[in-house]
Amino acid sequence: MNRIVATALFLGSFSVSAAVYRTVDPEGNVIFTDQPASGAEEVELPPVPTYQAPRYRPPASRPDDAASPPAPGYRKFAVVSPAPDETVRDNPGNVTVVLAIEPDLDKAAGDRIQIYLDGKPVGKPTTSLQAVLSNVDRGEHRVSAAIVDRNKKTIRRTEPVRFFLHRQSRLFPRGPKPPAAP
Repeated sequence: MNRIVATALFLGSFSVSAAVYRTVDPEGNVIFTDQPASGAEEVELPPVPTYQAPRYRPPASRPDDAASPPAPGYRKFAVVSPAPDETVRDNPGNVTVVLAIEPDLDKAAGDRIQIYLDGKPVGKPTTSLQAVLSNVDRGEHRVSAAIVDRNKKTIRRTEPVRFFLHRQSRLFPRGPKPPAAP
């Protein structure tokens, strides 16, 4: 029985009082407190606003997040350069993209290659297996490519390749300084 009484007293000490009191001291300062005092008036507070967070929905996959299944006629289509997780060091921000394709691109049928940087097309479709991306911002990027027909319908897409571009900063024009000699 003593344990029940002790537990009730213990839990009762954590009860929350919703009353707020307002008093004015002799200098005219307004004081708000949860302790009643002589001459204090109880303040009625509006209800506490609440917010119901929206349910998390994972983002829908973008078309360039996964390679398309092999199309008849093209057995191999991949980004060869930059290599996965490669760090490209180029101050102007130029990145050379090299592709491999087997068999050769069917130019007579009107097939072309579209390069994508971070899911956005770069330039116009071309027949070249090499492209130079200019003025790419420093940081992490993904490059991919797609073979498109003359109606710009995607025939086959490469896996996106993640790479990092390092551009020197004015803060560190020659790289970090070596440690001072003792």
